[in-house]
Amino acid sequence: MFYRKVLFRMYWLVSISMVLFISTPSAYSKKRDTPHKKNELRFWHFIGTYNKNILISSINTFNETNRLTLVKGIFKGNEEDIYLKLLSRENLPDIVQIPVHFLPTLKEKDYLADITSLITNKLKGDISEKFWNSVSIQERIYGIPFLYSVNILFVNQHMLRISGVKQEKVPLTWDDIMTITGKIKQNPRNKWALFIPIDTMTQFISFAQSYTGKAVIQDGRIIIDTDEITAAMVFLQNLVYQYEIMPPKISVDEGVASFLSGNLGIMSTSSSILVYTESNLPYDMNVWHLPSHKNIPPVVTGSCLVILKSNQKREREAFKFIENLIDYDNAITWHTHTGNPSIRTSVKESLDLLIFYEDNPNHMASTIELEKGEIYNPVVGYMDVNTIIKKALEEIMINGEDPDKILSEAQAEINKLDIVF
Repeated sequence: MFYRKVLFRMYWLVSISMVLFISTPSAYSKKRDTPHKKNELRFWHFIGTYNKNILISSINTFNETNRLTLVKGIFKGNEEDIYLKLLSRENLPDIVQIPVHFLPTLKEKDYLADITSLITNKLKGDISEKFWNSVSIQERIYGIPFLYSVNILFVNQHMLRISGVKQEKVPLTWDDIMTITGKIKQNPRNKWALFIPIDTMTQFISFAQSYTGKAVIQDGRIIIDTDEITAAMVFLQNLVYQYEIMPPKISVDEGVASFLSGNLGIMSTSSSILVYTESNLPYDMNVWHLPSHKNIPPVVTGSCLVILKSNQKREREAFKFIENLIDYDNAITWHTHTGNPSIRTSVKESLDLLIFYEDNPNHMASTIELEKGEIYNPVVGYMDVNTIIKKALEEIMINGEDPDKILSEAQAEINKLDIVF
């Protein structure tokens, strides 16, 4: 009887020990199970060669400090590439950087989350109304203003000096610029004097309004077949084919490469690549405004950050990343390390920026232009009009066709669309 009791107690103790061992996590299992697996958000963008390091650094910093969410940045080509990939609806991301002029179409196709309720009063008050208007549809907000830029002129000061050009003030007219480029053309080393890329609708509008002093969009209609715009396109054609001042048939990237190699004197381009170009040019660089007219503001192009429709929790997590990407410190970095002018009032009025401008005066040109500028906010149908204008520009600048004829034909196609801007 005694032995039976002993055996029973031993059995009971062994059973309890086994239960405790099974139910209590070991040191190994604790180490394996923590930290919890992070939720991954996918972020599509079109920030390529010139500024990708800034974006990668911002994403890495967020991922290192955020305990619950990991953001994966994915480069998806240019802005049109990203738009077309969205329309395919395959493996859609959570967050997308898109030009503001694509918002109406994506909203119509029911892609975008309404983020009006997520925006704090502090954030709303730190960004001017015109930027919020560019991401709003019917008084609801569908994007966070991100990177906005203007077209400015980059100037190789070394080339101007060896060409005998002493230009202390910004030229005010295209005739002034022609005088300068004429002297560069006489440079015995036979460099190109000027490059004005005009491959897209926004580039076309920016140049046309600078040259003519008249708005391209009037009373809700885009008008491209006026005598003034025809004269502007003849002027560009002559720069290439008659005066041989501008290189023919090159892309924006090829133009940048030519400028950086010292083979191009003046280049019209986006303020977004200011720092990249300035830091890689082996000569002094200056920045000029495009010639402008009193009643015609500069054209501002912008991109915003949108959240694609999902569940509420995922949308809020995506918004936290966006808030981080555009916060004060990152806004300073985007301006000082790229050239994109800041849109946040707290940044523009900061002592940090005033000190920065003392050593980097070229940054002020884009800031001034942004303040004066008007954001191009088209409605649904942008892509159709853009396609027509791009085809017309190719016929004129690449194939050398008659601008009057080509612009008239393009205008007739645009009129058939019956789009009100």
